[in-house]
Amino acid sequence: MKFKLTIKILTFFFGLYALTSCLDGDPMNTPPGASSAIIQMSYNTTGGNLVNSGLRYFGSQALTYPPTDLVDTASFAVTLQGVEALDHDVTVTLATPTDALDDYYYGDSIVYEMMPDSLFDFVGEQTAVIKAGETYAEFKVRFFPSKIDPTKNYMLPVTATNGSNLLTSSNYGFVYFHVIGNPIAGLYTWDFERYNCQNGPSQCGLGGGSFTGETITFAPVNGTSIKVPTGYYVQPNYLISFKNSGGVLSAFSAEIAPDELKGAFTDNGITIVVAPVIVVDNTDADHPIYTVTYTVFNGSAYRYCIDKYTKQ
Repeated sequence: MKFKLTIKILTFFFGLYALTSCLDGDPMNTPPGASSAIIQMSYNTTGGNLVNSGLRYFGSQALTYPPTDLVDTASFAVTLQGVEALDHDVTVTLATPTDALDDYYYGDSIVYEMMPDSLFDFVGEQTAVIKAGETYAEFKVRFFPSKIDPTKNYMLPVTATNGSNLLTSSNYGFVYFHVIGNPIAGLYTWDFERYNCQNGPSQCGLGGGSFTGETITFAPVNGTSIKVPTGYYVQPNYLISFKNSGGVLSAFSAEIAPDELKGAFTDNGITIVVAPVIVVDNTDADHPIYTVTYTVFNGSAYRYCIDKYTKQ
């Protein structure tokens, strides 16, 4: 198999000044009894958006790199808040305390394992100096998506200690890098059939836009649902959900992702005539097949669609 090395180094510096400026004086950033400067973490998401970290932004710290990538690099920073700058250097050192793994349990009820060091490494030193007159120190961490087991919940909680007795923000003091495990997540072979009639192959022959043998990812939304594209039109995602009772999966359902339906279909005059129906074939337990069918009317003609996903 030929692997393509993909290294995505997220641009960090753009927008940092605006972020630190807009957060100055925010009481959410300042723990009781804090001095005029506190330590906070900021993070560049997978999509390149600069955001706060911490539990309030937990979802944006999910790692959603393609699972075939060998290496992806994320940027984050230790920042000073509450002041424009200090007149002395502040030495900060990264830490990854395991007792932070349960910090978000109230939010998603997911038990996370500490990410093993075979799945990541920090780029360069884990200690840096925020120079007098400056407000941040940048760090980078590399992840190895192709080595990550997509069925497991992993977290890499990152915070920083400092040598100047500055308090750490109780709200934004961690970056919670994490991946959500899902028993059906991973790589699949994707075949798509489109029939230009209402009742599919019983009524007409295979239409244009059909294809076979593509590779696609079942990307976890949470422990019991995933998103994966349909082959029709602009290829919005299905939201496929199921129940998991002690490892026994049942009650599968599929729909066009509600947050994508309007932009992909409704705004383009496409109406779902027969809602998606999913059939699961577990004859080969190691390579289950998920087949989803639905019918739409595009304003002038019917389209009967079949997406078939076979676990690789």
